[in-house]
Amino acid sequence: MVVFLIFGTIVGSGFATGKEIVVFFSRFGEWSYFFIVCAGILLYFIIQFFLTKASRSLEKIENSKLLNLFVIFNSMVFCASMFAGIQSLFYDFNKVVFSILIAFVLLVCLVILLKGVKGIEKTNLVLMPIAAIIFLLVLLVCLSKNSSISASVSPWAGILYTPLYVAMNTSLSGIVISKAGEGMTKKQTRLASLFSVLIVVLFLMLGNFVLQHNQEMFLSDMPFLSLVKENSFVYVLAFIVVLVSCFTTLISMCFTLKNSLYKLIKNQTLSNMVAVFIPFFISSLGFSPIVSFLYPLCSVLSLFVLIFFFIFA
Repeated sequence: MVVFLIFGTIVGSGFATGKEIVVFFSRFGEWSYFFIVCAGILLYFIIQFFLTKASRSLEKIENSKLLNLFVIFNSMVFCASMFAGIQSLFYDFNKVVFSILIAFVLLVCLVILLKGVKGIEKTNLVLMPIAAIIFLLVLLVCLSKNSSISASVSPWAGILYTPLYVAMNTSLSGIVISKAGEGMTKKQTRLASLFSVLIVVLFLMLGNFVLQHNQEMFLSDMPFLSLVKENSFVYVLAFIVVLVSCFTTLISMCFTLKNSLYKLIKNQTLSNMVAVFIPFFISSLGFSPIVSFLYPLCSVLSLFVLIFFFIFA
């Protein structure tokens, strides 16, 4: 359950569509595979840290106004990107169906927030195994595609982007992960960290391999969906993966945002409403601009939050 919780918080819309993989890894060419391995090693130790020790830092972070603002800003950006990703998927439906689907997503988010971490764990336990299998099938189909276009840039920036990627994907989800780690033995935390990282690295490697051989997709909002758009069946599968990935990450980020907002608002119901509806309105900026421009900024802020976790653990 914890493995799928961790996987669900990392595999969001940016990951499942391929856009995040492009920004943080693929554009650095052949070196991207090395950077993914480095990211996996960092992820292992940080996830284990969150499962075993990070709960001690939560109170200090929640009581720090500056760090709380960092967490609120980052959480809103990530929630907004998940909402934007979901809306992008629903744009092909007519307005009535689109409105019903969005209203349903908002309602489910509010319900799961009321359930807390246990609700998130159960949701991920059901959705993530299905999404992982389908995602693997989509990537295997994409392996058959190849182009001669080369668009990689200097790999040196990848040295900075790798730790930023890890910080971005763990600093906020770490609040959820640390709560899930309560009561686990050391052996359980090691195994949960190991299996979580192996799954993430596997999909990063496969996704990166596909993108390296189809670099014309670097500019696409949703590279994997663009790659399979001519195959309606595979497109539906990819659609499901992105939708599930957006949703599982969305509820984790909404939970993190709600916790931070509660320190300011002091009202549980209002905190839940703000945590869902404000990011929803921010999502109108669009999926690609949020991932391309706001994610790198959030990753820098996430690094500060992560350092604070380590200092006060």
